[in-house]
Amino acid sequence: MDKSILLIGGTNIDYLATSNNKLIKHSSNPGTLTISYGGVMRNVCENLARIGNKCYFLTAVGQDLYGKQIIDYMNNLSVEMISPTTNLPTSSYIAINDNNHDMDEGINDMRIMDEINVRFLESYSPLIKNHEYVICDSNLSVEAIDYLFSSFKNQKFLVEGISASKIIKYKNHLKDIYMLKCNIYEARALFNNKLDAISLVKMALDSGIKTAIITQGKDCIIYGEHNKVATIAVKSVYNISGNTTGCGDALFAGIIDHYIEGKSLKDSIIFGQKLSILTLETFKAVNETISSLSYNH
Repeated sequence: MDKSILLIGGTNIDYLATSNNKLIKHSSNPGTLTISYGGVMRNVCENLARIGNKCYFLTAVGQDLYGKQIIDYMNNLSVEMISPTTNLPTSSYIAINDNNHDMDEGINDMRIMDEINVRFLESYSPLIKNHEYVICDSNLSVEAIDYLFSSFKNQKFLVEGISASKIIKYKNHLKDIYMLKCNIYEARALFNNKLDAISLVKMALDSGIKTAIITQGKDCIIYGEHNKVATIAVKSVYNISGNTTGCGDALFAGIIDHYIEGKSLKDSIIFGQKLSILTLETFKAVNETISSLSYNH
């Protein structure tokens, strides 16, 4: 098996608007606007690359200027970007943050993700089979998810929830998921249940998911494996100089990095928290200074 990491999912251009004062609805609010490369799986991929991992990334980017810039940017991080040929524009995402740097509203245009279809994935079947771990997000279509889980029974799929509306695409493959990382709202949508996080982790394990991690914002992280459930406190951060976009992606990247290296799930989550806290210090989706955490894999 290849020791590199294979990721399949979305890439975006992120437009992040942060209000200087309390947001006033239906009005123009003074603030700051930044543009950066984003997308959940692209963010995870960049984090992994910056801490020393070789990555292959199956994604979809357009032939527009932003698409070409993203490919160059990721290639410079030793990421092998693989994208179908398409005339659709590169995905874009805009987040409106309040003056506390928390997202109030968001809109994304991800039509291009339909280009990651069965035909495209079939053409890279040898690459997928050569990786023990395959990291996926919920931007993939139901058809693509069905194909991956039915065709690659020997692979360990690590899944990121993304949103309550998207995570339900995995509801028919719970027993095939090796690791699920999501927030409590996504977990409640997936299991169609309003239970607390501890109960939802137990439900995930009972459904056949090998490892489950549920975040709750500023509240503790609940995780479980081998029919055991535990909690990890979330470190309080009082002065956020950047924004919260990308923090969950950094957490997942840290978990992936340490877990596939053989570290315990607890230690993997703790490392992921370090990356997540660093992400709060930047307006970009990834804090470039996490490269200081790199080590020999």
